Amino acid sequence: MKKYIALIGILMFTGCSIIDNNTRDNLSLQKKAAFALGTSANNVKIENRTADIIKVEFDAIYKGRRFQCYYTGGVIVTSDAICSATDGKGMPAGANCNALLKAAGKC
Repeated sequence: MKKYIALIGILMFTGCSIIDNNTRDNLSLQKKAAFALGTSANNVKIENRTADIIKVEFDAIYKGRRFQCYYTGGVIVTSDAICSATDGKGMPAGANCNALLKAAGKC
């Protein structure tokens, strides 16, 4: 019986990010990216959405710059977006500096 419960649990969470990517609208991604970039959602454009079992990846365009972003989880619970500049420059001045960014020397 325990094996069946574990199997059901695995099946419930496998692909959750894929389902989340297919059901989430761009405004929601704009909000996630805007929070990470320190701006408002209407200033962010979303492109190149992809998903795997664990995370959703997308590009956020802000002030003519491209940022690679991702979040984990899916459908019920998701993380905040983590974004990184693709042009080698630093993050925008208003961007949130979290523990991951500090550890990576990004802020």
